[in-house]
Amino acid sequence: MKKIALLFLSLISTNSIALSPYIGSYQLYADTKMGNLQIGSAILNLEMKGSGFTFTTEAKTESLWKALYDYSRSEKSTGNEIDGQVINEYFSVIEKIKGEIRKDYEINIVTDKNYALSSTGEEFEIKPGLLVDPLSVYLALSNEMINNPDQLDYTYQVVDQDGVKYLKFIVDGQENVSISGREIETIRVTCEELELTLNLSVEDNFQPVRIHKVNGKTEFTMLLIEFRS
Repeated sequence: MKKIALLFLSLISTNSIALSPYIGSYQLYADTKMGNLQIGSAILNLEMKGSGFTFTTEAKTESLWKALYDYSRSEKSTGNEIDGQVINEYFSVIEKIKGEIRKDYEINIVTDKNYALSSTGEEFEIKPGLLVDPLSVYLALSNEMINNPDQLDYTYQVVDQDGVKYLKFIVDGQENVSISGREIETIRVTCEELELTLNLSVEDNFQPVRIHKVNGKTEFTMLLIEFRS
């Protein structure tokens, strides 16, 4: 763990503290009875205008695999980066399984008044500290690892349709991820409550190279195939 902290410290001088726009294209895999199969694709797109950000994702299964697992999810997160912190303003998600909408909601976040308002009509209280959504947590984690490299865990308030809860992300070691014959140096981070493991690229300001998520009885992996900054 000390080696990881020293590695982070050495990166401060070479990484930009500010968020940088990028587009990441991913292949989506699922563990099935037939083995680990590539069933779809996903795109993460971060756009910047001054200190403001718009972060979106699009994930879907390919038509060939819809009979096995028909899934799509679109997310959008907006806000600002102020003094190295991600300040959220808005989050929305539309999720479909087998053509049926399972999630469709928006959340407006009023940080200075300590509440978040859901399109369902519910209002959630925000406690002092950083508040993010299920998408912008990736941006917050990236910034935190650059700006506070000596930490080995990071805790955030995360808001979704069910309310606000605290989630802890733990630095779990270094790992090289092989993609198209290229070895990418990453830091592995886990969130036990979400059953989530992230591999964050050391070269690209700790943006996700691999995302592994357990969803019920199925394990999904998103693997980066192209990164454009």
